[in-house]
Amino acid sequence: MNDHELLLALKNGDRAAIKQIYTSYHKPLSYFASGFVKNKKRTEYIVVEIFIKLLRDRNKIERIEEINGFLYTATKNRCLDYLKHLRRKTTSHKEIILLMENDEAYIQSRITKAELLRSVLKEVENLPALQKKIFTLIFVDGLNTSKVAERLNITIDTVRVQKAKAIASLHSTFLKDKLLLAAFMLFVDKFPR
Repeated sequence: MNDHELLLALKNGDRAAIKQIYTSYHKPLSYFASGFVKNKKRTEYIVVEIFIKLLRDRNKIERIEEINGFLYTATKNRCLDYLKHLRRKTTSHKEIILLMENDEAYIQSRITKAELLRSVLKEVENLPALQKKIFTLIFVDGLNTSKVAERLNITIDTVRVQKAKAIASLHSTFLKDKLLLAAFMLFVDKFPR
């Protein structure tokens, strides 16, 4: 679906269009929201709320490019509303400190990182099924090699080999774009090998 078709389908409430947007933005928005709210369940709840808001307000969007700004702005605002609610409820919560520290530069930094994550995850979709599953379990879900082997009922060596192939494949894909390559390398280096 091209951008124009995607926007029309979204405005018509087409499930495939909604799923495509959700799949593309869910993890980056969760990452973005986690920079404000440290409670993972609350973060997930906020992201779901934002997608509901997108569906409710979908007819206000005139260009496909507006979806990105809509989702990040709505997520930021909902996170800040949640933190303000916490502040009224208790003054000892660590997240309230984040509310005071979240200036525009920090917010832009989180959006940039979330968008880079979205680019990496988009390329992960092109990997062979086993490599994609292993990469996602390790680098997105945070499982270690033995847990992945156990979950997929394969050997640890298979996990290691497939993970290495996935990283090599993504690395060669990102060589064309130096910024994405740098982001990918930072993303992968956060996890033990």
